[in-house]
Amino acid sequence: MSLVLHSLRLVFLDVLGDFVFFPFWWYTIGFWQMFRKCWLSLLERQRDLAIDIWLKNLFVPMYGQHDFAGRVISFFMRLAQIVGRSLVLFIWLMMLLIFLGLWLLMPVGIVYKIIFNFSA
Repeated sequence: MSLVLHSLRLVFLDVLGDFVFFPFWWYTIGFWQMFRKCWLSLLERQRDLAIDIWLKNLFVPMYGQHDFAGRVISFFMRLAQIVGRSLVLFIWLMMLLIFLGLWLLMPVGIVYKIIFNFSA
């Protein structure tokens, strides 16, 4: 067999192998990589929002004002910060879950569109 035919056969088998392997990669290794990236993104967002630090200092008076009014104002301001930051983190989590759901549905949608366009 000539070198050209041998090379074409290898390239064809490689492309065909990639085409067959793609769905397995997408739903196993690829999904795990995307899940891990989303998890790291969520941890980074939590670190940026620093909700744990706000919780730790919830009962510490702000600006060193130890009177009753200073303690009450500090408590409610920090509580508002914790609620707001938790809401932002929850919205970020929902966006990541939607992204992962779209990751799982994308190949199915593409195959559906290809079949729909060829049948029309």
